[in-house]
Amino acid sequence: MKLYYHKGKNFGDQLNPMIFDHFLPGFFSEQGETLFVGIGSLIGLVSRFPSRKIVFSSGLADGDAATYGPVPKDLSTFEFVCVRGPLTAARLALPPQLAITDGAILLAAMPLPYQRSHEVISFMPHVGSEHFFDHQKMADALGWQFISPTESPDAVLRKLMRSKFVVTEAMHGAIVADTLRIPWIPYVGFSTINAFKWEDWCDSMGLAYKPFKLKPYFDEQRLKQWVNDRWSKKVRWVPWLSPILIQLGNAIMKRRWNNNLTILKKMGKAENTTLSQQDVFQDRLQRMLEKVNGMKENRKQWEQ
Repeated sequence: MKLYYHKGKNFGDQLNPMIFDHFLPGFFSEQGETLFVGIGSLIGLVSRFPSRKIVFSSGLADGDAATYGPVPKDLSTFEFVCVRGPLTAARLALPPQLAITDGAILLAAMPLPYQRSHEVISFMPHVGSEHFFDHQKMADALGWQFISPTESPDAVLRKLMRSKFVVTEAMHGAIVADTLRIPWIPYVGFSTINAFKWEDWCDSMGLAYKPFKLKPYFDEQRLKQWVNDRWSKKVRWVPWLSPILIQLGNAIMKRRWNNNLTILKKMGKAENTTLSQQDVFQDRLQRMLEKVNGMKENRKQWEQ
């Protein structure tokens, strides 16, 4: 089988080889024709491939076909071991028992070389939001630890383990924090966030998705690019108009910066944190481990 996942620099995606090479050693080959579809919102994306697809904890991201692919109508080339959550299972008309949770929960059953401490509050944006603004600057203003979703899994995990709790726009920031039993707080700052994905995972863990809302904020370079791209396509461009719009936009962004910092300070308190119930967590972890063991015991079935 070929381990299929998004190869970009994004923490959640990069967990795939770390986790599945550990639990299913020797299962994967780059020359394999069968696709093993792991962590991520990948089901829509792989639907375009005619090859056999084995889904292990992946999910849908409904409503954003351009990014995540369409909801597949023909499932004849799919074999489902488990999916991320009840929303994915319902949308694909799968048996409810196949909805367990995100495969990143398996980190809890791995021998991770990190010591837990409670030193800092951590701040982690979504990978699609990070390039719009210097989030390090925002974290510094708050006195929080900044975690970039583009850092290596090792770097992110080390930072998470230092956290009192995590304020995160990145779904796998919350999933892995929950897996490591670190409280977390969700927020949304940009339209890059797909609520279906979050609700799917939260539902799998008996949680409600209720993120804090920030106003979208852009640095000066991104604002200038946005103004030029947006307005040059809609109106006959007047050279002197661009600086005025950019100046106005910068004033708006400065106000948003201050307002967002105020919101973050209020939300960044322990009483606003979330963590799944221990009995729910242990149930989902055990069910996921059973799926792993089932694949090992029936390896020939999956490799045929």
